[in-house]
Amino acid sequence: MYDTTFLENTFELKQKIINRDYSSIDSDNILQVLNAELSLTPFVFNIETTNICNMSCVMCQRTTDFRQKLRHMDDKTYDAILAQIEPQNETVHKRWQVFVNQHLRGLDSVPSEDNFYYDAVSQSITLHGFGEPLLDPRLPARISALTRSNIPSYFSCNPCNIKLDFIKQLFEAGTGYIKFAIDSLDDDEAKQIRGERADFKRSYQAVLDVLELKKQMRADTVIVVTMLDFLNDSTKATQFLDLWKGKDVYAFAKSVDNKWLLEHKDETDKTKGENKSHYKRQYCEYAWTSITILADGSVVPCTQDINGTWVFGNVNNQPLRDIWNSKKYQEFRALQLSTDFPEEFMCHSKCDLDIVSYFFNDYEDRP
Repeated sequence: MYDTTFLENTFELKQKIINRDYSSIDSDNILQVLNAELSLTPFVFNIETTNICNMSCVMCQRTTDFRQKLRHMDDKTYDAILAQIEPQNETVHKRWQVFVNQHLRGLDSVPSEDNFYYDAVSQSITLHGFGEPLLDPRLPARISALTRSNIPSYFSCNPCNIKLDFIKQLFEAGTGYIKFAIDSLDDDEAKQIRGERADFKRSYQAVLDVLELKKQMRADTVIVVTMLDFLNDSTKATQFLDLWKGKDVYAFAKSVDNKWLLEHKDETDKTKGENKSHYKRQYCEYAWTSITILADGSVVPCTQDINGTWVFGNVNNQPLRDIWNSKKYQEFRALQLSTDFPEEFMCHSKCDLDIVSYFFNDYEDRP
């Protein structure tokens, strides 16, 4: 979930910034304008209910950089978060859909990474971080609690970890969306990308079994299948999509949009590809639109802060509203337009997404 109203109200300014139409922009006043549209109540983008994972994916920062204590989020922490979340207002969501159709996608509503972000993620709580959700034994109960609060749920997972009895519980809990990430069309490549536990044939069959179970149960959960298109290979993407024709899935190929671990790979490496995500065509707005909560309850700015390098507070000690409006969060937003970054500032040194400052300043050491 994220603040769609903020995105709507700042859209005109954003277009001027990314198009570098500076004639009608007071660059010294941009932070004030953006902060004026800030909701006093934060939107929770995702909750990392577990940081435990049994995969070793080449495109995931967790594979080499993860330093957190392994844990499932405890119930007390999760309940504290849930008590502070409200479903997106239906009027707000309908207005957002009109806005998206007019300004972001026209009338093209085919399954895609962007459209899934606009339609599903905008009103759902994402229940994954740097762990594997299907390894969280409390996941069905957590989703049931969201369902009772009329809040849609979504998580992405690896189909190698599918167990039908567990999926049945997730269907019964009212899970909104389950995304299965399949990044190859053969077993050998699957292992190169996701590690020794990965297996294309077994994963494909497991997803088919999930679809059959969904049919038998008449479940409402939307099954999403995606392939990370490392090399922007349209032929391979088409082959992947052909596998799902006529099946009850929302299928699309997506770009590798945050390649923190791929910077060190040489140009011949098959896992190094160009970022084609909608994120790359704009600047990051997470500082104003939503928060991420790690498995220990720490509040961080986005899904990319794997080790809590910029922690604003902890839900076990402070209300989310106080954290969101804290001095430290205000300083973080100011840094999005800064020309003087602290050493190892994550948004500049650890992420391949642009920040607002890049559109007004040149940096020799820009990532």
